[in-house]
Amino acid sequence: MTTRHKLRATLAHGPKDMGAEIDVEIAFSFLAGSPASQEDSGWPGEFDFLDVAPLDSHDEPVPFSHRHEREWLYDLASQWFYSDAGQAAAFEEVAAELQEARVFVAALRRES
Repeated sequence: MTTRHKLRATLAHGPKDMGAEIDVEIAFSFLAGSPASQEDSGWPGEFDFLDVAPLDSHDEPVPFSHRHEREWLYDLASQWFYSDAGQAAAFEEVAAELQEARVFVAALRRES
């Protein structure tokens, strides 16, 4: 089953000596993998970049003003997302959400 998630990140852009950064919200999907067994070699989970939105000073997504701005940010965010740092952040987000779901289900079981 594929699930959808969001994470927030601060992405560096432009010349490194300028220190320019942009805060974004990245939407992605996750398809859980399968552990290896005697019959099957298993497969790893898959993360897919879906979309990106810039964030304003209140951490709220804002619309793009121009198509080229959207294309530029989409490229920047997808490159970061598929980097080691991006994949680690996506894994941490999914793991945290799964843990929250486990705690919620355990609480429901205790109540019934």
